[in-house]
Amino acid sequence: MEILITLVIEIIFGACSLWVAAKVTHVDATFLNMLAVAAASSVAGLVPLVGPLLGLVVMFLLIRKLTDADIWPDAVLMVVVSWIVSLLAGMFLVGLVAGVSTTLTE
Repeated sequence: MEILITLVIEIIFGACSLWVAAKVTHVDATFLNMLAVAAASSVAGLVPLVGPLLGLVVMFLLIRKLTDADIWPDAVLMVVVSWIVSLLAGMFLVGLVAGVSTTLTE
């Protein structure tokens, strides 16, 4: 059950970051398309041993198929910007949780 919850959170978080990355890189993409990309790449990432690489390949292929983006530079920039957005959002959430827990213990 925990894997399913983690997968759903990863898909939603990934779709949001891909959609923001599409807006930043001026790629014409809908949120539903990015949700499909995030879902397929997250599920592909669950394959043992080759999951992360397979997830990345699936992500690039679906971005290419579902948007007007070329692999280079549009899709590559989308993935890099998406990783940066995810990193910053994750750091913000960790800081928020740490701040709340510090406030509660005082």
